[in-house]
Amino acid sequence: MDSQKDRKAAILAATLSSLWTDTEPAVRERVTAIALAEAEAISKVFYAILLDRPDSNTFLSHTLVQERLRPSLARWIKALLTASTDTAIAAVLEQNYQVGLIHARINIPLTLVNAGMRIVKKELSARLLAADLSRAQTASAILFVGELLDTVLDNMHEAYLGDLLGNVRHQQSLKMFMSGPNLALEGERLKSSLFDWLRNTVVSFYAHEDSNHASPPAIESSDFGLWLNHKAELTFGRVTELDLIRDRTNRISAKVSAAVEGGWVTPAFVKELNNDVTEIAYVLGTIIEKAMEIESGRDPLTRLLTRRFMPAIFQREVAISLRHGKPFAVLLMDADHFKTINDTLGHQAGDSVLSDMAELLHTHVRAGDFVFRYGGEEFLILLTEMDEAALRVKADQLRRMVEEHRFPGAGGAGNGLRVTASIGAALHEGHPDYEHTVRRADAALYEAKRQGRNRVVVA
Repeated sequence: MDSQKDRKAAILAATLSSLWTDTEPAVRERVTAIALAEAEAISKVFYAILLDRPDSNTFLSHTLVQERLRPSLARWIKALLTASTDTAIAAVLEQNYQVGLIHARINIPLTLVNAGMRIVKKELSARLLAADLSRAQTASAILFVGELLDTVLDNMHEAYLGDLLGNVRHQQSLKMFMSGPNLALEGERLKSSLFDWLRNTVVSFYAHEDSNHASPPAIESSDFGLWLNHKAELTFGRVTELDLIRDRTNRISAKVSAAVEGGWVTPAFVKELNNDVTEIAYVLGTIIEKAMEIESGRDPLTRLLTRRFMPAIFQREVAISLRHGKPFAVLLMDADHFKTINDTLGHQAGDSVLSDMAELLHTHVRAGDFVFRYGGEEFLILLTEMDEAALRVKADQLRRMVEEHRFPGAGGAGNGLRVTASIGAALHEGHPDYEHTVRRADAALYEAKRQGRNRVVVA
């Protein structure tokens, strides 16, 4: 993969180098001078136009533009149109490749990227037409700028499409991963959650003499509801059975709301509610039976999700967070002094600790949450539909759970090995690039370690 990227970068670098070499020095110098003098003005026009486009609302905000994006674009224009040496060209291409990856992570439409490049090209061409160049030099300058921008756009697209195709493959692998043998156990857990919700709802209806005061729990907020909204489609894809389950769930929600508002509950209503829930449980079992034979992509030690599934999951959660205003949270957990365990008790003991810790985390998060083996002794937990107060409580609950657990020691002996964990946490604040939230959680984890470990720090 890297060698293929390097080969393509070398071809683009050769193209840019030829452009600089083959263009008249006076023309190059004039283009560079205009870029340095007008970069800020072009950046201002660029975002003024894009902010008026309805398809850019998800990715741009006035505050974000003022504080970060507009100055960044101005720097990019200056760097691009002054990069005449091999070293500078290589740096520009690498920067553009990273920009393409960011565009892919944020899911910016290619049409929007292309529209932005056309704005830059048009604004530079307009300034070249007004410059003190001959007719031939003006034509040469406009062609030079056009070829330059088209080449770096190809560079961005290469990164964008490569990431996009990789993400599609990972989504398929993710679907296979989440359909393994553990799905049977997860299915029973979900059915149990569904019937727990039914029992609590019926109890809430009859807990007061005046049923107008009943406050049944919302099925959407139950463990089953969170799973349905966040994991179901990733697990099974877009199958008709899920449409049926969603239809029945929506119907249940509407019925319960009507009962609360109308102040009436009858035995026939409760029976109908039970039939709907039973039908959902049956359809869920049917889907699981179809998926039981498929398994792939697990971390071999912990059996958790691996990092390569992050784009597929995080991009979906960012979209949900931005669309519905229900932010997710990221926890990065690191086993404290883990190297000491490996050095003193051996790697087998260390592996047992990680395996146990993974099982603890997976058992103590909700059905709609995700747990990743992030690398080494580090785990990443994505908590769906969180606020800061709930995040703090959950993070500390997981920290205490690890601290109170007794891990197996050398040779698997149950001698009560004590392990603690440091946790960095961050709530999604609306940034369209999920890596921004992960980096904030990572910085918080570093701070937790700096403060003495075995603690939670929220970004």
